[in-house]
Amino acid sequence: MNIGENGKESESQTELDQVRALYARAMEGWNLGSGEAFAVPFADDCDFIAFDGVRFRGREELVRAHDPLFKTHLKGTRLVGDVTDVRFLGNDVAVMHASGGTVLRGKSAPAPERNSIQTLVAIRRSGEWKVVAFQNTRVRPIGRSLRGTLLWLLSDWFWKWCLPKPTA
Repeated sequence: MNIGENGKESESQTELDQVRALYARAMEGWNLGSGEAFAVPFADDCDFIAFDGVRFRGREELVRAHDPLFKTHLKGTRLVGDVTDVRFLGNDVAVMHASGGTVLRGKSAPAPERNSIQTLVAIRRSGEWKVVAFQNTRVRPIGRSLRGTLLWLLSDWFWKWCLPKPTA
């Protein structure tokens, strides 16, 4: 680890570029419509939390879940996004944040309701960086406008209504 001009520890530009490239590779794989290509930057033992809270354990599960989606609901969609920051927690561990969106089939710009923020944890094993944890959260701020807050409250109520009721 190097000490940067601001007195804080920082990694080399090469390591920073390698970590940032993981996010770009995942987007490229998605844009190819391939579960296998999408999962390339993920470690075999990764944990992946999708925007809807579904958890995938391991790279193979990630591939199995996404391949059919790329043939149906996600067919023709594209991801766009940018890494907003990377923080190295040690020589071989980095936390990355990114913001992104989904461009729906036939559209040219991302759908605002699909904007997300992602948190990724990358580790270096045998000289190669891989994502071991990924959390995707849709951006749904409440309290910024009456319309947005009402939409959030209604959608929250709707999901509660749709879920099975607990049994006593």
